[in-house]
Parts: sequence; C-alpha cells; structure tokens
Amino acid sequence: MKQRLYIALVCVLSIVVLAGVYWAWVMPHRVFQLYDREQQAVILEVPAKAGDTLVLELEHSAEHIPWFEYYTILEDNSFNLDAFAVAGYGAGIPAAQESTVRDGMVWTENINTNFLELKWLTSNVYQKGLELNGVEIFDFRTLPNASLIQGVVITKRGYLGS
Repeated sequence: MKQRLYIALVCVLSIVVLAGVYWAWVMPHRVFQLYDREQQAVILEVPAKAGDTLVLELEHSAEHIPWFEYYTILEDNSFNLDAFAVAGYGAGIPAAQESTVRDGMVWTENINTNFLELKWLTSNVYQKGLELNGVEIFDFRTLPNASLIQGVVITKRGYLGS
C-alpha cells in the first residue's frame, strides 16, 4: 500500500515538474514589442494574440487634427490596417477611397492593407498613444523626438526564457 502511494506521488510530482518545465521554457506565446532601432532595445513587451486590435493616436501635422489608425493582429503575426479616422479632410488623407462621416470624424474603412511590422520616426508632438484592445499600452511622447521605433508581434518560447 505504501509503495503504491509512493509511486502515485512520484507520478503526480513528475507531471507537475514536466508541466512547469513546459510552461517555463517551451510553451509558445505571442507578444507585441516596441523596439528602439537606434538603441537596439525592446522598450515595451505585452502579451498579444491574433484578433487583438491596436489603435494608434496621432495629431495630423499640417491641420493639427486628431488621426486614429486601427489595426488587427493576424494569425501570421502581421498587422492589418482596417481603418483610419481623421477629424477633417486635408493633406495626406487619401481622397480616392470611399469615406463616411461619423461623430465628427471622417472614416476610411475596409482598407485591408497588411504590414509585417510597423515602423515609426516618432514625434513627441504629433504622435500620441498606442492602445491594445482599448487599453493604452504606450505614450510615444515619453520618447525623445525622432526616435526610430518598430512594432512587431513575435512568438516566444517559454515564459521564463528569452
């Protein structure tokens, strides 16, 4: 009887240890990273998955009006530009695409342009925040002006390694 209990405890403990090792060093998971290309350093890393939405808030540099870009993270870790909304018409706003006006914003939707990565030369005046699923995850105004930033989604292995 004691030998069976001992064997059962060893089996349960082995399963727990193997599950822990898998979680710590093997289990795949996705993260969204902001990477400073000049400093060669990750400045933000948050969990992300296919279907998550990113919203970039800008101020249009010529007209000084709000500009929002809406992206969806895809299965292949790329970004789909779904739509953008601008508080007016002006320089840099595509006139050829169909748009609608809602809540004081000019919406251009169904863009469906795919990006493997997002790259910015930041402006601490015109580039504002970045949201993931409706929660602000970064304020670009905290960076030095003209920072070279890259946004990517990568798959990592394990939660304790790399």
